[in-house]
Amino acid sequence: MKVSFPSLLVVCAIGFSPWVPSALSQDTDVAGNDQVADIIKNYGGRGTLSDGSDPTPPEEALKGFRVREGFEIELVASEPVIGQPLHISWDAKGRMWVTQYLQYQFPAGLKIVEYDDHLRAQFDKMPEPPPHGTKGADKITVFEDTTGDGVYDSHRDVITGLNIATSVVTGAGGIWVTNPPYLLFYPDADGDANPDSDPEVVLSGFGMEDTHSVMNSLKWGPDGWLYGVNGSTTTGSVTDPATGNTVEWQGQMVWRYHPTTTKFEIYAEGGGNTFSLEIDSAGRVFSGTNNGNTRGMYYPHGSYGRKSWGKHGPLTNPYAFGFFEHMKHEGDDRRFAQTFCIYEGGLFPEEWNGKIIAGNSLHNVVWVSELLPDGTTFRTVDEEPLVESDDRWFRPVFTGVGPDGCVYIADWYDTRLSHVRPVDDWHKDSGRIYRVKPKGTSPKLPEKDLSKESATDLIETFTDHPNWVRRKRAVLEYAWQDRYDGDWAGGMLGLVEEQQSHEALFVLGLGEALPGTLSSVLSSTDPTIQAAGIRLLGNRSDQPWSDDNVAMIANLAAEDPSAAVIAEIASTAKQMPPEKAVPILTALLTRGDLAEDPHIPLLIWWAVEAHAEEGREGILVLAADSETWKSQLFREVIAERLSRRYCMAGGEDNYLSAARLLQTAPDPDAQKRLMTGLQLAFQGATIPDLPAALTKEMDAYAANSEGSGLSLAIQRGDKEALKNALSVVASSASDPVERLELARLFGEVNDPVVVPTLLKLLALDQESALKRVALQSLANYDDPGIPTTILARHGRTLPAEHDVRSTAHRVLAGRVEWAKQFLAKVDLAHIKARNVSTDVVQLLAQHKDPEIDSAVHKHWPGSVAASSEENQKEIARIKAIVSTGEGDAEAGKVHFATRCASCHQLFGEGMNIGPDLTPYERGNLDFWIPGIVDPSLELREGFLQYVATMKDERIVIGMLKEQSPQTVTLQDLAGQRSILNRSEVKSLEASPVSLMPPALLTGLSDEELRDLFAYLRK
Repeated sequence: MKVSFPSLLVVCAIGFSPWVPSALSQDTDVAGNDQVADIIKNYGGRGTLSDGSDPTPPEEALKGFRVREGFEIELVASEPVIGQPLHISWDAKGRMWVTQYLQYQFPAGLKIVEYDDHLRAQFDKMPEPPPHGTKGADKITVFEDTTGDGVYDSHRDVITGLNIATSVVTGAGGIWVTNPPYLLFYPDADGDANPDSDPEVVLSGFGMEDTHSVMNSLKWGPDGWLYGVNGSTTTGSVTDPATGNTVEWQGQMVWRYHPTTTKFEIYAEGGGNTFSLEIDSAGRVFSGTNNGNTRGMYYPHGSYGRKSWGKHGPLTNPYAFGFFEHMKHEGDDRRFAQTFCIYEGGLFPEEWNGKIIAGNSLHNVVWVSELLPDGTTFRTVDEEPLVESDDRWFRPVFTGVGPDGCVYIADWYDTRLSHVRPVDDWHKDSGRIYRVKPKGTSPKLPEKDLSKESATDLIETFTDHPNWVRRKRAVLEYAWQDRYDGDWAGGMLGLVEEQQSHEALFVLGLGEALPGTLSSVLSSTDPTIQAAGIRLLGNRSDQPWSDDNVAMIANLAAEDPSAAVIAEIASTAKQMPPEKAVPILTALLTRGDLAEDPHIPLLIWWAVEAHAEEGREGILVLAADSETWKSQLFREVIAERLSRRYCMAGGEDNYLSAARLLQTAPDPDAQKRLMTGLQLAFQGATIPDLPAALTKEMDAYAANSEGSGLSLAIQRGDKEALKNALSVVASSASDPVERLELARLFGEVNDPVVVPTLLKLLALDQESALKRVALQSLANYDDPGIPTTILARHGRTLPAEHDVRSTAHRVLAGRVEWAKQFLAKVDLAHIKARNVSTDVVQLLAQHKDPEIDSAVHKHWPGSVAASSEENQKEIARIKAIVSTGEGDAEAGKVHFATRCASCHQLFGEGMNIGPDLTPYERGNLDFWIPGIVDPSLELREGFLQYVATMKDERIVIGMLKEQSPQTVTLQDLAGQRSILNRSEVKSLEASPVSLMPPALLTGLSDEELRDLFAYLRK
């Protein structure tokens, strides 16, 4: 079995933890309860753990390196000056800023109250930002060359007492630090590396669940945005200061913040465990990865990349319907290139420009790879490594190019690498920084402070200096120091036209002169200049999009031969206002040469999807054009996804949009593609009531379609047909609707040969409907491998979204032995009791097994009905509270949404699993309160739950939806239906217990109770 874990200090091999009494004694102090303390004491550590050996002194370790011919390695800093160095950056003077991650792995002053099965922690509180709250051990240290000999000869700690601080950069008037949950800004107006005051909290809400995977790797983009990344096993909920909107995500992504507009956004999502960030001289964004057989990820703006959906959570866009892969690779395929930089330093030989230099801390090596175009993305090919060592302590966790052109390596220096152990036995007293240079050279650090330079000197630096670190800094300082004077825009445009200067282009973007000079920029013969110009124009949503500029971009979209330019146009169209984007999308979709590119089809889809509702009319007019349907890209990539997107989003407007799409289909193939999208949207769940226009189109399609006959042959018992069906279901190239239908049919054929294929479906990426159907079919087979596989996949490839995980819960709860295995995971908090739905708890209780009943009482005490006397007292208490004060109906609407709307409708809002409450006697407290406190007191006709006990002792519960002489259909809380063969049903009885939980009002204050009932009685 292959096991992988994400990481900065990641893992690869599976191992066992040595016993370290002193560490355990200290670490149990962070436990907020006995359960967490028990996990800390008994968790079997995995991965590369401490081996108890002693570190090699820095000068001795230096002698053990094998360095590529023509290069040499130097020690820049080491213990006791630094320990656990994690990130390096350089300022306008060329000073080196080092983040020391000494507090890792437990935040100071916090208690862990819960661990999940991936050792993600929940803490007892949010830490206060510095200087408040408990001080941590992390610090920021600055190194300076005071003699001009190219050696950092002095150092001082600039900021101390930080608590889980992972990176630092300077600029735009101060010092910026990632210290989750905060992005901090320390004002430093004169740039003397002494903060002028306590920090300001710029952003808040970055997750801390896994401190090897938090926000990290700050870096300035040449566009003036401050970029960072988020690791794979933490979440986030950050308020965008510019709009007040909340930006939420789960897992790995690239984010950015603009210090002037204060806008915060997700730049791109996905990848491996993002614990590095690189932005090249064309402004393109990359990161390293914890995956094997790749060097990292390339991120177009607004793109979505692969991730472990079950473990790391879904993409923020449920309608992405696709994702990008890591860059393809040839060479050493070992995991993992977690740190990543692109050499543009000007000191190494010219052929090194553009090469990737990636540290692998697991295998004690620093790789070198060529970075080559691959359509609109890139691929890598390995060369001889830059540095290798047999010293197991060598852990290169950061690689970067310095302002002197050397490659700098931050060495965590520890035998332990794996985070998968809840014990802090990290070797905090060690850490080194090295630099690699061409043999025999004496690199010099900068003498100029770019923040003090004139416009002329800055222009000279960013046009002539060979080092990208200095050129980028000169561009940014030009803007930050307001060096705009005279005809600066004309001068910059001249540099773009004459020298193809990206730096001058970035200055045009920073100075907001780009919209007026776009024509000249787009006339460049350099595709990377054209692409960067388009990207920069899309960076600022407050900049007007003139009709002339839109027309110019549309012309490029229709005619430009460069795939890189086309990809940037598609990416930018996603960010544009709908009315401006549609002409550009029209031009892209009429081209016949884009469908095979690895990025462009999905980039265009994501742009179309972004405008599907706000730009609905323009998108539907585009889809109705017969010329659009002649496009291979639209027919094969966009059409099905657009139909699926409208139907998944739901609501009358979206359903009518789906109907209009079907009406415009020019031929049977087009109809089939649109209908496939519709069927994928509803597959595995009940189709809701649809507008007549859409129903009419569906009926017409059904009347004119012929089945393949494979399903019928299987139902007749044809073994060869079943064999063929297994091949169809197993292949991702098969028709998606046919796969779903056959997988559903596998649950009815009563042949265990289907089980292995169904289990394999649970490992797929993003196939939520197929996984739901596979799980429902697996429920029919009493195979011990089924619960084992489901539980192994639970936190990895069975995501919570689209009811995949809740379906898995229902399957596991249906059989006694499976239920006990399920509850064992709940006992360990690997599955959270709070995430198990009410109907699953009731299903568990149906077994009448003492062991299961005990677990239900333990984990869901609110699910156990109170006595009649207790209910009467609670009814009287609530009635007295509600009768003695006025409530706020608007505030009560929020409580209805969180506690009631998942089953009931009121005033047209909510789900229709339970009765619509609008027409009831809503003004009468004697109607409301008893029905909520004791929901089983009176069960409404048509909303009874039925319990089906099968002859193999499996139990299924749900509302009775259909009956025939052969079958009974029960619908669960998620709207999914189980069709039961009557010949296999031992008993079918109406349950005296309501699906509604009895403790629904528990936890509401007196004021909140009054608010809720004010809304119910409105």
